[in-house]
Amino acid sequence: MHDSSVPSRQAASREGEAAEAASEEARYPIREVSRLTGVNAVTLRAWQRRYGLVQPARTDKGHRLYSEQDIRQIEEILSWLERGVSIGQVKGLLGDSQSVAPSDHWQQSQESVWLLLLALKSRQLEQGLNELIASYPFELVRSQLLEPVLDRLMAMADRPDAELLRHHWLDWFAHYFGRHLLGQEKGLPLTLASWGKVGPLELLWHAYELVNQGYEVQLIGPCDPKLAQLLVGRSHDNWLVLMGAAIPKGELMTPWPVGTQAMGPLGRLYPEPSQVAALQALHWQPSLADWLAS
Repeated sequence: MHDSSVPSRQAASREGEAAEAASEEARYPIREVSRLTGVNAVTLRAWQRRYGLVQPARTDKGHRLYSEQDIRQIEEILSWLERGVSIGQVKGLLGDSQSVAPSDHWQQSQESVWLLLLALKSRQLEQGLNELIASYPFELVRSQLLEPVLDRLMAMADRPDAELLRHHWLDWFAHYFGRHLLGQEKGLPLTLASWGKVGPLELLWHAYELVNQGYEVQLIGPCDPKLAQLLVGRSHDNWLVLMGAAIPKGELMTPWPVGTQAMGPLGRLYPEPSQVAALQALHWQPSLADWLAS
């Protein structure tokens, strides 16, 4: 008996292969890839140039164009980096998901930075941070290195110079990242503020990351809805608010300027229905990465 379903299956297979090929050939400019993956353009170029990772196609004018396969490779690289593999070791591990990370790069980096802090070695720290920020997505540098080291610094109580070290390094980090904001180029205008209690450098780190993603950030600092309304017309129209702890319950329902959005994991501290509705009105996302991808 003739199986009339064979041609249809073959046609469907050919259509699927064609769709897959079209997907593989889809090309994305570096700015779009940066938005999709969270890896800024400078770091993507460094991966290609210094480590032979992610080799995109080029246009006639030399602009990089990335395929779906390139994006999947970036995601695999990120997976290895999150597991503690250094960027220099990643290339030999691609395609081998069963391998064990050869070392914990982030733990080693934390200890190295901690020793530099205790020894007041600011020049060496700046050189090391410059190298890390050039080779790794800033979100990873922040979450895997800067935040743990800062938490350790803020909790330190077993040294007579603990308070001195805290003041010195908080000022130093604020200056280090603040310089980047002062030198930022034009981009997508965005006003950035915090709401409630956040870490001493948390808002500045988010501003730094947003600048790397092509935003022109107007950094306001701690704010609330009523103060924000007073700045309408002087601030950028688009507001992004980093949510912290201890926001008064009634304040959550106070309107922000039109178009304001919110982010930050501490938004989960407000689970009541009225609070959830207020967060939904602000299109709240649990992290900056989620907000960038939304």
